[in-house]
Amino acid sequence: MSKTKTPITAKQVVDFERFHFSEQQCNQLYDMICVDDEINLDVTLPHEITFRYTQKQFIESFIISRQLWLEGIVDQQFPKIIRSLCISSKITEENKVIYKMVRAKFKHLCYAYRGFDARHKRPFLLGNITGLLGLIQDGFKNHKSSIVLPNALLLNSLWNEQGLSLLKREAYRYFPCDLNDFTSALYKRVAFIQEQVQNSSTLSAHEFHTLRKQMSMFSALYGTFDVLYPSAYHHQVFQYLATINGLMGDYHDILIEKKLNKTQNYFFDRFTLPEAISTRLAVFINHFQHG
Repeated sequence: MSKTKTPITAKQVVDFERFHFSEQQCNQLYDMICVDDEINLDVTLPHEITFRYTQKQFIESFIISRQLWLEGIVDQQFPKIIRSLCISSKITEENKVIYKMVRAKFKHLCYAYRGFDARHKRPFLLGNITGLLGLIQDGFKNHKSSIVLPNALLLNSLWNEQGLSLLKREAYRYFPCDLNDFTSALYKRVAFIQEQVQNSSTLSAHEFHTLRKQMSMFSALYGTFDVLYPSAYHHQVFQYLATINGLMGDYHDILIEKKLNKTQNYFFDRFTLPEAISTRLAVFINHFQHG
């Protein structure tokens, strides 16, 4: 896409439907999502972080994320899984796989909005349903029917023709960012992470989760770059970010278990970051500040 100073309007967004990705590319993106928390303690960041992207690349990165998400919400088995969770908080191993797949596609589109949309935030309904999917998953993973049943009922009330139509309408409102938008947003997030990590020696579980969501977004963005624009550089950055994401995800599972078992307050009890996480966050901050 040639550079232009003319802002891209909502009307022009419709034209982006000319971007279409193959089944193989979408499968590669989903495979990436499945390993965006894979831990490799031996991987390091490249010596230099560079931002050499075009607006067309940001558009392509968003569109493939949206295409993958659209395939997720038409899954025929998912509404049946929701309805079954309204009756019982138990879920089969086979249905867990389907549930995890749909939730992962929702989360990835949220990250695509935060990274590749000029507003750098997820839409209201998409964000809230993604959060609801997470609550339900935490509930059935920890055998808490008091969490699963009411939230499954709420999700079921939204998962219908009208609700999905509203979701799709949200996902067709996309305002592409340019390179300045992208780098500015990333630097702000890095500054936020630095403030949270360096200004206090301890964190609450809630603050930790907020940090983890930031790192998950970075992992998702660079994973998408690695799929669409494969290079040793993108793969190395993605692996490093995925390692941090995975370490934080494993630790957050422990924090959720403590919260549900009422052995640690999610908002008020504080703890020190594990060294494996804090050292890698420090390296991440240093590299991305000077990208």
